[in-house]
Amino acid sequence: MEFDYNTLKQIENEVGDSWYFLDIERFISNYKEFLKAFQDIYPQTQIAYSYKTNYIPLICKTVDDLGGFAEVVSDMEYFLALDIGIKPKNIVVNGPYKPKNELKRYLLNGSIVNVDSFQELDLVMKVVIEHKNTKFSIGIRCNFEIEGYPPSRFGVDVTDPRFEKALVEISKTSNLDLVSIHCHYPYREVSSFQGRVDGILEVYDRVVKYCSPKYIDIGGGLGGKISKELMEHLGVKNVEYADYANIIAKTVHAKFKEDENKPILLMEPGTALVADAMSFFCKILGIKEVRGRAIACSSGSRVNFHSRTSKLNMPIRVFSKNQGYRKKHESIDIGGYTCMEEDYIYRSYNGDLETGDYVAVDNVGSYSIVFKPPFINPNVPVVTFVENELRVIKNKETYEDVFKTYIK
Repeated sequence: MEFDYNTLKQIENEVGDSWYFLDIERFISNYKEFLKAFQDIYPQTQIAYSYKTNYIPLICKTVDDLGGFAEVVSDMEYFLALDIGIKPKNIVVNGPYKPKNELKRYLLNGSIVNVDSFQELDLVMKVVIEHKNTKFSIGIRCNFEIEGYPPSRFGVDVTDPRFEKALVEISKTSNLDLVSIHCHYPYREVSSFQGRVDGILEVYDRVVKYCSPKYIDIGGGLGGKISKELMEHLGVKNVEYADYANIIAKTVHAKFKEDENKPILLMEPGTALVADAMSFFCKILGIKEVRGRAIACSSGSRVNFHSRTSKLNMPIRVFSKNQGYRKKHESIDIGGYTCMEEDYIYRSYNGDLETGDYVAVDNVGSYSIVFKPPFINPNVPVVTFVENELRVIKNKETYEDVFKTYIK
């Protein structure tokens, strides 16, 4: 969405001088484009959106409206999915931490639980035995080697002899189905996905001797759309959804093209869908000079969108009321509101900047809002436009929000 100074001023009048903007239409466009790239090659592809990346309820509900699943890794995220109306059978539960009572809830609700360890599988079997008249569905997160990459700490080691024994036990348990084999690795390089899909298909060939998985889940870790400027900052090349699909979907298609009962290819994107769908806005409150160094003070902070220790300059846009003469800076540091020396929105900015201007930091939809700590200030609101009307979809946090769980 395009903004001008007057629109930003109107938003400030309603919600304050800092906020996140969610471009929900861009998110929807990303979702459809991503799914099409995969379904054009392998029609049996489904999306399970990664809640941990950005759990704004409007985003999560939009995924459900589009026919997608929820991918959660905690009880908090699971309750969110239920609260906004997601059917339990459309929730994929991942993660290494599933306490017994929570695990039992997921299983009894009929959600797909991807087991992360043999110990966790033992807990599952206890629940299954206790409820012999209930049908359960589980998956297994598989840990296998990807050549050239370090090992992951997550999942079940498929080279462990206990893996084969687990498959036998599951196949002999009448009220338990292994419906999914899953993997997830943190490597964003496109080339790493060849090793990922090859590895999971090798596991499939072993599993299918005992069970018939409905889903082959390749997980997430896919990069999102970024601007040319950010690509230059990061030193990365442009990656399209089709680049991932041409590896993952093509390999899966080649494997199952003669199979009448093709498994569903499940993808768990987060960053790939939401990164460029959110921006952070703040205001320049003043400009000072310290021993010849120009420093702008802003109403925002690096903690609103990035690790405060990072040296990366995220690309920014400046919006000004003044269209005539403006102060040109060859190098000005835009500081954040915290008391940390390293808190800068942008270092050595070259361009026009004056008190009262608004600064937008783009491509902050991935992990920014879920990582923001209540450090010095509570978090800012989130707004969007629905049918050209401003809608607040997360209120500005208050003192009460931060301190109501403390005992005074």
